[in-house]
Amino acid sequence: MNILITGAKGQLGQEFKRLKDTFDGNIILTDLSKINICSLKNINDFLSGIELDYIVNCAAYTNVRDAEIEKEKSLLINSFGVKNLVNYCEKNKIKLIHISTDYVYNSKSIDPTDEMSNINPINYYGLSKREGEKHIEESKSESIVIRTSWLYSKFGKNFVNTIIDKCINNSEIKVVDDQFGCPTYAKDLANDILKIIKLNTSLNFENKIFNYSNLSYTNWYDFAQTIKSICGFNNIIKPVPTSFFKNDVKRPKFSVTSKQKIIDTFNLKINKWDTSLEDYIKNDLR
Repeated sequence: MNILITGAKGQLGQEFKRLKDTFDGNIILTDLSKINICSLKNINDFLSGIELDYIVNCAAYTNVRDAEIEKEKSLLINSFGVKNLVNYCEKNKIKLIHISTDYVYNSKSIDPTDEMSNINPINYYGLSKREGEKHIEESKSESIVIRTSWLYSKFGKNFVNTIIDKCINNSEIKVVDDQFGCPTYAKDLANDILKIIKLNTSLNFENKIFNYSNLSYTNWYDFAQTIKSICGFNNIIKPVPTSFFKNDVKRPKFSVTSKQKIIDTFNLKINKWDTSLEDYIKNDLR
């Protein structure tokens, strides 16, 4: 089995790199220096002669703030690039697993959002990712979308690592307490994607979109407090409302997703968010 990973230098892509040697199959890691998903010619040239079973697309424009300024660039990568991959996979009968985001939602409910509800992105990052999803929904390829949220890992910049750094440096920490969502340990997501691939399940149209994160939910302030507690820090973290950051990009207030569909479809056992966070801090962040 041959699996191509795009965006291999990102958080999720680097988790696949760590799993490469223990996976019963061939994982091919690529980044922008090898394959530019915005160029169909580049995709065809690079993959010429390579027989693939799956492509896992981790390549994305993910800077939520900058997407409001670099709209054309974010749309090029998050939508047009996905269209190129969909066309290539459809033509060559390759299964595509595309990573998307909870920012396509804007729920007004206090109930977890399923895959078909509350689709209404309120920032350009979410809009660009939703446009990419549409190419998959409209295609005839065997593809699925996995919408994830609040991703963290030992690689690169993310909320968990930022809070830890601020605690170590005794920096002032102010965190919003009125935005709710579901943290995702990138290692858990990478492992479960490989489990899905091992099942070799027929990915039919009705199962094209899935939510994935660790179970249960929190808000950013309580998330930060839990990070601090697990690490054993005694810093003061001040809760503030979203309105405190006056010029920040709009973000969903209640971005809590239901994972029941992906659990039932692929028989996954997903950890609660605080369990995986403790695993990350105590066993992986070294």
